[in-house]
Amino acid sequence: MEKEFHLPRWEELPDLALYMDQVLLVLNTALQPVTVGEAPAVTAAMLNNYVKLKLTAPAEKKKYGRSHVARFLMICLYKRVLSMQEIAALVELVEAGRTAAEGYNAFAGELERLLLAPEAPAGEDCPPAVSAGIRAVAAKITLERLLAEKNP
Repeated sequence: MEKEFHLPRWEELPDLALYMDQVLLVLNTALQPVTVGEAPAVTAAMLNNYVKLKLTAPAEKKKYGRSHVARFLMICLYKRVLSMQEIAALVELVEAGRTAAEGYNAFAGELERLLLAPEAPAGEDCPPAVSAGIRAVAAKITLERLLAEKNP
């Protein structure tokens, strides 16, 4: 595989309100290392759809905060392998009993860990269902990378 993937932690996400085009830039930059192909990984239509499906709160005065960006990152990664209904359940589980920051950071750490060691046992920071969902995402990313290496 090419370089190690780093998903920005909560503290690394912008701590100010962002307009849609700025959110798209942050998301596509963060997801670029695990995106195959030339098209952007995320579009405005996709984000609007996630809000309509109530996977995240609507923007406040057309601006999105850190919690929106974190949720969008989780949703976009889960979307590779799961249905919207499954994503909604897992995003709620990620944050159950902890702050959004703690849940998101646990998600990011588990994804990076499983990308480095796909056969590793589930981590202790995430509920089993969340870890299984992240493992599916990691497997999909690994497969896409392997196929891209074989067929450049």
